[in-house]
Amino acid sequence: MNALPISACCIVKNGAKTLQECLESLKDFNEIILLDNGSTDETLQIAERFNQSYGNLKVFHSAFIGFGALKNLAISKAQNAWILSIDADEVLLGDALQELQNLYERELSANKNLLLSLPRQNLYKGEWIKACGWYPDYVLRVFHKDFTHFNDNVVHESLIIPQNANIIKLKAGLKHYAYDNIYGLLDKMQFYSDLWAQQNLHKKASMLKALVRGSFKFIRDYCFKKGFLYGYKGFIISFCNSLGVFFKYAKLYELTHKVPTCALIITTYNQKERLGLVLDSVKRLEVLPQEVLIADDGSTEETASLIKEYQKTFPCPLKHIWQEDRGYRLNASRNNAINSTQCEYIIIADGDMILDSHFIKDHLDFAKHKVYLQGGRIILNQAQTDEILNGGQYDKNNHPKLPFAFKALRIPLLSSLIYKNSRITSEVFAHKELIKGVRGCNMSFYRADFESIGGFNENFMSWGRDDSEFVARFLFNGGELRRLKFKGIAYHLWHKENDKTELSSNHKLYLHTIQKRIKDWRIE
Repeated sequence: MNALPISACCIVKNGAKTLQECLESLKDFNEIILLDNGSTDETLQIAERFNQSYGNLKVFHSAFIGFGALKNLAISKAQNAWILSIDADEVLLGDALQELQNLYERELSANKNLLLSLPRQNLYKGEWIKACGWYPDYVLRVFHKDFTHFNDNVVHESLIIPQNANIIKLKAGLKHYAYDNIYGLLDKMQFYSDLWAQQNLHKKASMLKALVRGSFKFIRDYCFKKGFLYGYKGFIISFCNSLGVFFKYAKLYELTHKVPTCALIITTYNQKERLGLVLDSVKRLEVLPQEVLIADDGSTEETASLIKEYQKTFPCPLKHIWQEDRGYRLNASRNNAINSTQCEYIIIADGDMILDSHFIKDHLDFAKHKVYLQGGRIILNQAQTDEILNGGQYDKNNHPKLPFAFKALRIPLLSSLIYKNSRITSEVFAHKELIKGVRGCNMSFYRADFESIGGFNENFMSWGRDDSEFVARFLFNGGELRRLKFKGIAYHLWHKENDKTELSSNHKLYLHTIQKRIKDWRIE
């Protein structure tokens, strides 16, 4: 038989057990491309000895870049137009070689739109398993490299099938040493489920989906696909197949529902009694932040002494981020505090907001990149505030013992409905000048989104519109605002209204941001 003018392309890592037999089955091809992915066993020595005997093997090296990308890289090294893609644990059967020779002479040389599909014999501990979804197992492996290639999937890569492709199924194909034992099954299941989860972060997953799909996979492979006919081997294969499906969705769920590290920023200025009440409420939280930072806009030593006393027994790191008192510089103090943490998610509360015990957990439940979360507040009157300042009691949920208030109820279903239906984007400014209800006393966002717009605008030197201006830039940067109600509950202690004498000038600064659609206040 003349050397077959097809390039056999194989990627390998630590394939010493089967590589010799794989290469021997390809000795009649005029070119073999072996792309090694960092083997540490005898793989390369086997390849070198084979090439000394046959001289048709070319070895290349690459780090792992995903299975699809690796296979395309191997194809790019081939001199022939026609490709046979084969794995190092596969062996081309003699009858398949003869079929390829006949097809090449009759059809392949003239029709590059042909794709050849080879049947595969999957072996477990040396036995060909014709059940468990392993049979029939046709795989597209022979193609013209100018007609198609593999997709870039990290795992479960496959050939891209053009619309005008003509698929031919061969009678003979490959012998596949799938697994030697249960350890190989489990190792590959873990490896492939890891890669699949990382590759599919755009998909939705739940533990229910993982359980349902995993269970169905076992029933299908063991019962409908007749795994029971192969005794314990059929059971192990079907069970591990179902575990693979379960774990890939379970791992995806964990990756997409990863709880970010969280910092709680508490703003204050010479209100040590109120700050003490807020810190007491933090100590009673069911879920604590990774750290608490006091953004202090120039308080006196009394506040510093209070914080030092709390630091002795506080349940998480408590940091005092102080700046010199040079008038109203709230935004600079917030920026300083946020820039002092490495946490991924930022929750901000004023130093006169008593927090419900679920406060941090509720914010984290709705945490999402590019979303500014606007929490609410339960406003207390002067008498209620005086009672709390004088040692008023709290119930088991960290609520002040006050008359009934509907807004103070924690209702998860209603909270989710409000969140889903409260989406506001920058389009709102086409017909509205100001978004109502924006308040810095209870809000949260990802630190990366904060950094992308330069943080809070330090040009505001008095109270008013600074939080609205921050939100506007957040929206102009592709973000959205959503509201947190009936969760993330906080009680606002009464105080006299803030000085509004500079509100008009602040509003002009805010309008400038709206009109110019500014994203970063430092760069206009």
